[in-house]
Amino acid sequence: MKSVKVFGDSILKRVVYEQKEQRYVVLPKEPLTRFAAQQKLHVDVQALFGCTITKGMQLLQRFVGKQNYSDYVLLEFGGNDCDYRWAEVAAEPTKEHKSQTELPLFKQTLKKMITLLRTAHMEPILMSLPPIDSQRYLDHICRSGLNKEAIVTWLGDVQAIARRQELYSLAVIHTATEYSCRLIDVRSGFLQHKALSSLLCEDGIHPSEKGHELILSLIASWRQGA
Repeated sequence: MKSVKVFGDSILKRVVYEQKEQRYVVLPKEPLTRFAAQQKLHVDVQALFGCTITKGMQLLQRFVGKQNYSDYVLLEFGGNDCDYRWAEVAAEPTKEHKSQTELPLFKQTLKKMITLLRTAHMEPILMSLPPIDSQRYLDHICRSGLNKEAIVTWLGDVQAIARRQELYSLAVIHTATEYSCRLIDVRSGFLQHKALSSLLCEDGIHPSEKGHELILSLIASWRQGA
């Protein structure tokens, strides 16, 4: 049985936002367990809520340094890296603000992850990011009173949030091509869906339960071609 180690953020941790209770929860393990059995895979998920690629690199180095092994290592990063400290943006919309991980560092770190895994004789698998809903996300981050107008002033327009996130997803896709890595193109799978809105939670950035079902099916498609 082949093994898959998963490093990433809340997307592959299978986190959803419950609108009624206004909190984040992790979906039950049964669908993932059933998926692993169907695909004849041993799946170990080490994804963390809020994880950036720099934190992911630390975890990966620790994993490799202990001489652990997995046939495949799935890397899913970018959603937190492209994000900003919105309270600071709202408070000072005329100043320059940097994302949690600037794009050049994001690309550099992803390439180092690939090299590290290949040196350790493990196959890296990359995953593109699902699309996000800028307006939903803006409403979500301002729900507790952040100055929405100030944030939009700094952004230029609301859709700049989604465009920025797309740059990180494109970086993943380009890196997969440059380094001849297998890619699970989650973004295309979402964009092709007729009811894209239903695949996202009300916070605009986390896949809904339906979205997570689609992600598993896209991973299954990769597995069938592996």
